[in-house]
Amino acid sequence: MQPLNYLQTPMGLVWIIMCVPLGFVLTALGYLVINKIPSKWLCDYNEVPSQELLTGKRISFFPTGIPASAVMALGLVLCRLQFNKRYDIYFALLALILFVCLMIAAADIKYQIIPDQFTIALGIFALMLSVYDLVRGYNILHCAWWSPLAGAGIGAAAMMLIDFIGMIAYKRDGMGFGDVKLFLAVGILTGFPGTIYAFLISIVTATFFFVAIIIISKIRYGNASDQENEAAKTETDAEVEDEPIYANETDMIGTESSEENSGSEAGESPADDKTVGFGSYLAFGPYIAAATAAYVVLFDFIKYLAQLYLDLF
Repeated sequence: MQPLNYLQTPMGLVWIIMCVPLGFVLTALGYLVINKIPSKWLCDYNEVPSQELLTGKRISFFPTGIPASAVMALGLVLCRLQFNKRYDIYFALLALILFVCLMIAAADIKYQIIPDQFTIALGIFALMLSVYDLVRGYNILHCAWWSPLAGAGIGAAAMMLIDFIGMIAYKRDGMGFGDVKLFLAVGILTGFPGTIYAFLISIVTATFFFVAIIIISKIRYGNASDQENEAAKTETDAEVEDEPIYANETDMIGTESSEENSGSEAGESPADDKTVGFGSYLAFGPYIAAATAAYVVLFDFIKYLAQLYLDLF
């Protein structure tokens, strides 16, 4: 049934209304899971958990849980509009996939780690949905049995290619292996050519936010640097005005020597100057999760745009 027609039915309206509280419940449950899972899940291999992880008070529902719940509710509404009548199994599994994507994004943003357990859960739900899609003969997500395999292979290969380019260009990992495993699971869900769409969405989204972060950082730290330079200039001018007049060069040299000695006694040196800098880490997991969610909830629209593009050739 078409989304607008489904929305006009009594059952469709009930389902859409129920998606709103369901979104808040799933978001709150996701935050609870993050706070209750073993601390080692949120650590890299052989890493000792921090005190924050051990206390179990990792993320708070307020204030970030409110917008996250709204986004989750919107995702469920859009998902239900696409997979409505006769597609309850699709909707249930896709709701679980959105739930796992939320936890993946939260963990990677806060701790720069994608727990393998979350990736496995996403892969299991994706495999269940793919098998159901193929066995029932709906072929909504996959056109043939090889589609999930091709999607997984392309997704993992794309992440490994980015990592390889990063190793060559910057002598460091361009992509964490957790992202490689995550996109392998995403590929099972999206298949071919869906994995390509999900990959492009994640790259575009990450690029947009990364540019925004750079601009904001430049503005913030640029203004701070200007204020520091102005303060330093004012202090220098004040020192010049207060500089004593020496009777001869000998007195001046003697004074400078005493100041150097007192500085040495105090343990001060020019090397102790504090250097101000900034940097940022861009976790890619949230953008993969967001691309997966976007592909799921805007499935028909993305296919429509892709078809319009292909019709140009």
